[in-house]
Amino acid sequence: QKQIEDLGLSYYYELIDAQAARIVSNPPERAIWGVPDNTTGRKLLKLVNQLREFGIPSRGAHVSISRMSAGGGDQYGSFNMAAKEDGILKVIVDGDEKHARRVRKGDPMLLMSNDREAIKDWVLQVFRDASRKDKEVYFGLKREYMEYDEVYSDVITEVRRELASEHTPPPSFMIMRPSSQLKKMITDPPRNALYPSQNLDGDIFSDISAALGGSLATASSIIESKDGTMLFEAPHGTAHDLYLKYLETDGRDAHFNPSALIFALANALETLGEREGNEALSHYAVQLKAALTDTVDGGIVTADLKGKTVNPGSEKVVDMAGFLEAVDALLK
Repeated sequence: QKQIEDLGLSYYYELIDAQAARIVSNPPERAIWGVPDNTTGRKLLKLVNQLREFGIPSRGAHVSISRMSAGGGDQYGSFNMAAKEDGILKVIVDGDEKHARRVRKGDPMLLMSNDREAIKDWVLQVFRDASRKDKEVYFGLKREYMEYDEVYSDVITEVRRELASEHTPPPSFMIMRPSSQLKKMITDPPRNALYPSQNLDGDIFSDISAALGGSLATASSIIESKDGTMLFEAPHGTAHDLYLKYLETDGRDAHFNPSALIFALANALETLGEREGNEALSHYAVQLKAALTDTVDGGIVTADLKGKTVNPGSEKVVDMAGFLEAVDALLK
């Protein structure tokens, strides 16, 4: 650290997905990006080259990322549950024991799976969401690394037939390499699209799409389990420096963007309204999301969105309380 300081250099240690977001939203004029992972490094290199050639794309596109997996792996699917009894938990993949550990009853377990059931469950969720919201689908598959590519292709055909039999029109879709997904996201973003990808790719792509559309504070998340349980959340944490300032001023300086949390709440209420047949609740949720987007469209923004609206000259930067008041005024 002292050698770096003596050379007059600035050094930052950050997550890889945060690197990708910084490259898109706030790139320095000169920088070296160190990535200790070759696969990720290739993606970031392609991202930089695409931005050099085409620049930042327009912010008129709406991109959703569907990530197949949780916990940092590149397997298909995830399964969370509590251990039913004391004993040894073994993880066996294709007949080979990969891992074993002792568990007690009630211990939480996270199992990564790449079985056919998990693949079909995810593909079905992707197609249903895309069909309901009229989205194009661009699957990202590493074909040369994928042992389950044949299963994946069969599942897609099977799911499309099932949806057709339910009179749900299957959406248009393409299968491409993750690097092609990234290139399309930068150079030719469709107006309304869903990018299904494996976990590591999805982690990076979600940060890029959030930065392209505004900031990480505008990215909301929906997680769905096999039994239909759903989790709605703002997936990115608050910036640490903003939180420290908030604490130091006893809450008077609250420069957070609550957009992702509002969207998460509205999405949860909309889903609940649909499930219970409560049209008033669903209507309120739609109106809440409209009030949020109309507030930003009207030029009232938090600091992270400064200069990112269609008319930067008319923007008014407010803190969290001011932003919430503006959303509330439109909602009424």
